[in-house]
Amino acid sequence: MGIFIPHSNNVVSKVDANLIKDLTEISSWNSFASSLVEQYSKRGSLSDKQTGAAIAMLMKVKANKAQKADAPSIDLGNVVAMFSKAHEAIKTPRFRFEDLVISRAPDHGVNAGALYVKVNGDYAGKVKEGKWFGSQDILPKLQQISKDPLSSAVAYGRRTGTCACCGKELTVHESIERGIGPICAEKWGLL
Repeated sequence: MGIFIPHSNNVVSKVDANLIKDLTEISSWNSFASSLVEQYSKRGSLSDKQTGAAIAMLMKVKANKAQKADAPSIDLGNVVAMFSKAHEAIKTPRFRFEDLVISRAPDHGVNAGALYVKVNGDYAGKVKEGKWFGSQDILPKLQQISKDPLSSAVAYGRRTGTCACCGKELTVHESIERGIGPICAEKWGLL
């Protein structure tokens, strides 16, 4: 995708053609691009504001693609399996570890299949299609969870006195010692 910015009136028609080509490439999933392509087809041009907005959007799309290409790969197979198991019994499963809370993206959203990560309640990134989009500082914690999800849950439960899976206080003596409740351990496949 090439982005050309007009510098004079005699360059505008070439720019419009290239701009429309770039917008057409993303119009199947971007409604704004689709509407601009449709308007260009009807009128033969875009306003200066529309051209500026289209160029800004295309630059953002290009930056996002570059970010995706540079995103580090991460194997979270165990975490994905744990969330798949939990989702059979829990509508919105969340897993806690140290200062992280990992949650599952909705099945119907743009990020279906992704896992969202929050640190101290603030969005920190996501894992999608085996790639991490967020701070590199969080990767070691995610890898530690994936290496041994049960140990991670137990460590959290013992440190905080709450279950890593449901967030409730552990009150039964066996659960306190195990660091996780038996119901959550079963629902999450952590037996």
